[in-house]
Amino acid sequence: MRRPPATELVPCNLCGADDYDVVGRRDRDGHALRTVLCRRCGLVWTNPRPSAADLDRYYQAEYRADYSGTSTPARRKILRGMLGAGDRLTAVRPLLHPGTTLLDVGCGAGELVYLLRREQIDAAGLEPGMEYAEFARRVLGVPVQTATVETAVVAACSQQVVTMFHCLEHVADPKRVLRTVREWLTPGGTVVVEVPNVASTVQAPAHRFHFAHLYHFSGATLAALGEAVGLRSVSTGYSADGGNVIAMFRRDSDEVRLATGLGGEAARTRSILQDQTAWRHYLSATPYVRAVRRLRRRRQEDRLLGQLPTVDHILRWVAGQS
Repeated sequence: MRRPPATELVPCNLCGADDYDVVGRRDRDGHALRTVLCRRCGLVWTNPRPSAADLDRYYQAEYRADYSGTSTPARRKILRGMLGAGDRLTAVRPLLHPGTTLLDVGCGAGELVYLLRREQIDAAGLEPGMEYAEFARRVLGVPVQTATVETAVVAACSQQVVTMFHCLEHVADPKRVLRTVREWLTPGGTVVVEVPNVASTVQAPAHRFHFAHLYHFSGATLAALGEAVGLRSVSTGYSADGGNVIAMFRRDSDEVRLATGLGGEAARTRSILQDQTAWRHYLSATPYVRAVRRLRRRRQEDRLLGQLPTVDHILRWVAGQS
């Protein structure tokens, strides 16, 4: 699988500065990947990186096969996606009522959209990967555009909720993406964004940076990015293990707010990255607790897959859980 070449140097997407420190030179597979930290605001990103056009082609046709080994969703992926979508549905449920318009950006095979529509939510999805979007339409029967935020056809002020689970870190211009999403929201509408937490120490140092993750956010830089495009930061939280940041934004006055309170963010993030050495990581309980949790999840999936031999069986099982 040929990944697109890193050909473009770009300034900080949050504050516009071109002043940074190099904090990584390899990705988690050992391939060359230069990762930098903005000295002004603390945002972390891949620099240089592939062009936006190359990235679009990669995500449309190659990313899924590169990431999971297959371009179409396997049965295990659908089961895992449904289990994860159930957790996400629980997280956004306070925002929902029958008829709520919701758009899931980067929806994968459409599992969350599927569960939402079963609850009478007017949900749809965007997915750049051709095979996954086609699977969502053909097998799950849910409305999913094969599109990125930049190419999608979405009416202004049409969505009461937009969800973005683990997609903002993949885009070439997160600020532009959030600005576009803001225009899709109704006044008072809500965006829910979940991304990996760059300030987390749950990953081994050598596994922190990933070719497909162009940006790495802390809670502070993610909140500031939303404010910078006219969204109001409502809350910033973290997953139970601290590995993910979950931010909620609301469209109210559309007032753009300059990033404030980030003066020490670069130093804080740099300190975390420097202090998390391999020996500290592997002498802590973290990697072993995570390994046990992964094993338990795998066993749960194996047990269910033994009972659910086809995707149709999985969908009937999902229906029985509601």
